[in-house]
Amino acid sequence: MEDRKLIIAVCLRPVLYNTMMVSYRDRNKKERAWVDVAEDTGFPVDVCRRKWKSLRDRYMRHKKSEQEGKKSGSAAGDGEEMEVRWGPVLPRPFVTPRETSSNLPRGAEE
Repeated sequence: MEDRKLIIAVCLRPVLYNTMMVSYRDRNKKERAWVDVAEDTGFPVDVCRRKWKSLRDRYMRHKKSEQEGKKSGSAAGDGEEMEVRWGPVLPRPFVTPRETSSNLPRGAEE
């Protein structure tokens, strides 16, 4: 499956990623949007959903490690390729990391 084609197909349907939309919670509209994505890409709906989740998760891990200034051994070379290929087409305001919390005192995590 061509990643860029999937990303563009999903980006054309904000109901799939824009949590601020009222229709984001409408399962029927989201299901219809996934059917449209599947038609655009030529792959089954379940394959499109899994691939989108995988792409989004990889991109988010890349962005998080970029913000933290850390590079993992295997993903260090992959980050630049991700930014060039996916950065311009991913819907920026709706691909933001969630804040995390911990019950450990600061500094105890190290």
